[in-house]
Amino acid sequence: MTGFLAELGRKLAERWFTLLVLPGLAYVLVAAAAVRLGQSDWHDRRELWDGFTALTEGDPGRQDALVVRAILLVLAAVPVSAALGVLAQALAGPVERALCGPWPRPFAGLSARRTLRRADDWAAEDAAYREHRDPERAARRNALSLIPPEHPTRLGDRLRAPAVRLRQEYGIDLATVWPRLWLLLPTPTRDALTEARTRLDTAFTLGGWAVLYLPLALYWWPAALIALVTALVSRRRATLTAEVYAELVEATVDLHLDRLHSRLAEPRPSPQQGRALTERLRRGL
Repeated sequence: MTGFLAELGRKLAERWFTLLVLPGLAYVLVAAAAVRLGQSDWHDRRELWDGFTALTEGDPGRQDALVVRAILLVLAAVPVSAALGVLAQALAGPVERALCGPWPRPFAGLSARRTLRRADDWAAEDAAYREHRDPERAARRNALSLIPPEHPTRLGDRLRAPAVRLRQEYGIDLATVWPRLWLLLPTPTRDALTEARTRLDTAFTLGGWAVLYLPLALYWWPAALIALVTALVSRRRATLTAEVYAELVEATVDLHLDRLHSRLAEPRPSPQQGRALTERLRRGL
C-alpha cells in the first residue's frame, strides 16, 4: 500500500510539474523578456543577455549572496508559475465555450446568425445528397457537421453529435443515462474515455495560455505572435481530440448499453420494499 501511494504521489507531482509549472515558467520568461526589451528593442538579444547575466553574475567575494539570490528566484518562480498554470486552466472553460458555443450574451446575435448560416448550408448539401446519392455530397455535408447544426462552430456540433445520434438510435437521453452507465464500465474503457477527455481539456487549457500571452503584446509585440500560434495549436488539438472523444462515447454506449438495461430491468423494488430496506439498515446502525 505504501508503494502504491508513493507511486501515485510521484505521478501526481510529475503531472503537476508538466501541466502547471513548465508552461508557467515559459510564460514568466516571455514576460521578463517583454518587460526588459519593450517594443522599441524587441529584437535586441544583447539587452536580453545583459538582463540575464545581471541575475547570474555577482561579486566573486560574495558567492554566498549570489547563491541565496538564485535560490530565492527559484522559490519565487515555481509558485508563480503554478499559479499561472491554474489561471490558464480556469480560462479553459471560456475558451471551450468560444470554440464550441453557444456564445455568451454580447455575442448571442452573432452566434445565432452563424448557426443559422451553417444550418442552411448543411440543409442544402443534405438535400443535394438525398437527390443524387453522391458520396462526395455526403462528405461535403459531413465536413460541415454530422448533425443538423445547433452550434456556431463545427467543434460544438461534433461534441453534440453523440447525444443526437444515440437519441435517434436508442431513444435515450445521454446526459441522463451516462452517469449510470459509467459505473458499469470496465476499467480499460473508463481509462480510455478519461484520457481522451483529459487531452481535450488540455487543448482548451492551451487556449487559456493564448489568452494570457495576449496582454504581453502591449509591452512586446512578438507576444502577440506567440498567442496566435498557441491559439491555432489549441484549436487544432481540440478538433482532433474532440473527434476521438465523441467516437469513444458513441462506441461505449453501443457496446455497453445492454448491460445498463439488464441491470435496470423490471421488476424493480417497490417503494414499500425500499422503505423496509432503509429501516433495516438504520436498525443495523
